[in-house]
Amino acid sequence: MMNNHSLKGLSIEAPTFQPRDLLAILYRRRELFFILSIPFFIGVLIYRLSRPYTPIYVASFDIAIKKEQPIEGIFSQYGPQNVQTTTITQRIVSNLLSVNFTRKVVDSLSLFVVTKEKNHNIEFEARYKTDFEKPLGPYKLEISNNRYRLLKGETIVKDGDIGEEIDLGYLSFRIKPLEKINRESFLTLTFFPRDRIALSLRNSISINVLEAGKIDKGIGSGGLPGSGEGVARRLITGNPDIDISGILRINVYWGNPKDALNIARILSNQIIKEDIEEKSLQYVQSRNFIETQLELYKNRLNELEQEIRVFKEKNRIADLGAKTQSLITQISTLESQRNQIVIEENVIKKLIDFINTKQDTLPNLATNLISSSVQQLYSQLFQAAAELKAISSEYAYEHPKVVEIKSKIDGLKGQLKEEIARRMSSIKTELEGIDAQINQLQTKLENMPEAEINLARLERDRETSEKLYTFFAEKLEEIRVQEAGVTSDLKIINPPISTNRPINTRGRMTSFLFALVISLFVGCAGVVIAEYFDTAIRDVEVIKNKVGLPVYGSIPALGGYQQILRGFERWTRRIGLKRHRRSELKLRTISFDPSDIDFEAFRKLAVNLEFGSPEKEYRAIYLTSPGPEDGKTFVTFNLGLVIGAVGKKVIIVDTDFRKKREHLTDLAHLRKKSGLFEVLQGRLDLKDAIFEFLPPANEVQGLEQSSRKDAQNELVNKVYVLPLGSIPPNPFLFLESTRMEEVLKELKREYDYVIIDGLPALLFADASYIAKISDGVLIVARYGKTTVKELEESRDILNHAKANIIGAVVNNIPYTRDTYYYHYYHKYYSKYYYSKSSATRNS
Repeated sequence: MMNNHSLKGLSIEAPTFQPRDLLAILYRRRELFFILSIPFFIGVLIYRLSRPYTPIYVASFDIAIKKEQPIEGIFSQYGPQNVQTTTITQRIVSNLLSVNFTRKVVDSLSLFVVTKEKNHNIEFEARYKTDFEKPLGPYKLEISNNRYRLLKGETIVKDGDIGEEIDLGYLSFRIKPLEKINRESFLTLTFFPRDRIALSLRNSISINVLEAGKIDKGIGSGGLPGSGEGVARRLITGNPDIDISGILRINVYWGNPKDALNIARILSNQIIKEDIEEKSLQYVQSRNFIETQLELYKNRLNELEQEIRVFKEKNRIADLGAKTQSLITQISTLESQRNQIVIEENVIKKLIDFINTKQDTLPNLATNLISSSVQQLYSQLFQAAAELKAISSEYAYEHPKVVEIKSKIDGLKGQLKEEIARRMSSIKTELEGIDAQINQLQTKLENMPEAEINLARLERDRETSEKLYTFFAEKLEEIRVQEAGVTSDLKIINPPISTNRPINTRGRMTSFLFALVISLFVGCAGVVIAEYFDTAIRDVEVIKNKVGLPVYGSIPALGGYQQILRGFERWTRRIGLKRHRRSELKLRTISFDPSDIDFEAFRKLAVNLEFGSPEKEYRAIYLTSPGPEDGKTFVTFNLGLVIGAVGKKVIIVDTDFRKKREHLTDLAHLRKKSGLFEVLQGRLDLKDAIFEFLPPANEVQGLEQSSRKDAQNELVNKVYVLPLGSIPPNPFLFLESTRMEEVLKELKREYDYVIIDGLPALLFADASYIAKISDGVLIVARYGKTTVKELEESRDILNHAKANIIGAVVNNIPYTRDTYYYHYYHKYYSKYYYSKSSATRNS
């Protein structure tokens, strides 16, 4: 079970992450940074300087927005209204950003037919049939003597006379020579998906919004002497016939000037056409409804006339009397009026449904069939909805302009709702009056013979249908006149023109700077990603917060030269370049200078073990680690030395029998072949297997010559070692025996501290048993190597074995600036001991 006591003062609180710590991370991973950034810099620079250069040309034209425009058609009686410049601008921008809009231009110019070679004597007229996803081709086109051959590879796909249609399934095209072809020509054709070209065209259009009084020269000067280009602005702004409120300058960027100019021309015409269609939308909706009703009543009228003729022949009735005919005419007139009111009522009900459901899209309504007051409000609502649709493509939902228009629409809906309520009440009254009159007239017809009554009913229905047909015919003519009177709010004031020279260059300096920025970005991104996915322990706060273990000690790393040398020796032994010899193995011991950071780190660990948990005494301490080479043996040995140096009787027990070399017995240069396993087998007494340990003078690193002898004398009879001995075939049986538990109890009675160098917890199950019978367990984690997951798994294994986990020890923390929390710790304690030693000297 894990020790859950909060340990105040066991580790210095980490300072807040500062921007300079990011520089420290870059410094720590500088090799990765340069490995990523330098190849990217070279690659991007080579790519940009060696890629094919595609010249880009621009064609430009200006569209003016008129200040005032009378609203034609249904509401013409309300006179001219100011044009919403912002709304029209946004509508144009919305159209130009639509792939559906640019697709029309692509179809008009057959831009999806791309030739590799430039040939100004030939054009292609293509017709798109079926959509396809991948480019078709490339095809090789050979033209000679007014004939062509179309090949794909070496296979002839089509051949024939120039001008005939060439069908490729997905599309068909014609070859249109602009002049007589006297010599053989070769072209490479590729047919691209239409939507891809439309998307490219959309992304090749830019829009500049200008004020009417600030028109610049645009794409440049033509350079013709005496052309009068300098007064172009006065000609535009000073003309009293052009009453404009704003100007849109639209630029088209394309790969050749001819296509750029043609695209600009089609775009300018299409924009005007789309604007007229947008303004005509109300009339189109009304016209479609009226045409449907007109066709309906036309068919109904023909059916009734046929029924009347058959009825008269069958019943031998020539005509109705004058009185009866008069009654029928009155009834049919009233029914025609009633039907017109009912139609208006149905249209208004659709409006009511639209208002109640809070939809954004206005329904298709024949608004010329409703009252003028409702028409006016609906027209304002229609314009506001169009404005909202245009502005929504440019601004977010919460933007003040969008909120303002939505509030305006809500207000118009409220007014429209009130007006509809008044009109519906009036309609109800009118229908009740008409129904009363019809019923009164119907009573007068009931005294007639049955045949005449039936004929009268047919005649009444025919006259009613005829009057409704006449009514809708008149409305249709009205709506056609109104629709024909729609004019655009836009005017082309500067027709499309194109540049003769490309606007782009290779830009060597730009390429250099671009490659530099990209390489720096990639290098930094690689470092950040590596830092993010690197789960190795680099901060003690991670152990406390994520793993839930208190940190009892932070052990510094070897010096830079020593670390490189030891790593190189270990690597050469692993690959077989250098054989491992027992005499070369050395166990690094710390300096016993109190101001040294190594000594202070282990002294702090010893103090934490003694006072960290006052209610429980840790005498038999088992040190383990998640995996090999975490510094477990180093920490075990030096912890024993430091505890012994303060006057405690300490024994260090070696149980790491799984390690083939560099375990405690080897590193300590122990010559005895007997040890722990002989004691567990009963072949040797415990006291005979234990011996005093004193490291040779040349192995006590960091000690001054004058103080080494005193340090060695202080360790005499204070530090004892119980080596492994000869490892039997089944060592785990002995370590998990009751005799091992008895040996541990005997050692605890004889010594103040029993420090056990254990097995890695994740690799061997043997670690769990000895950990369980110990007073506590310390898990050694190696800085920059041990991961959080490994620590968590080690913790779980030991908890499952019901071992008492004291905490963790972080080993091999470097002195570099990138380890900011240890740098803070080192700085704090160094100042403390230097000041303390100075005070002692002064006293």
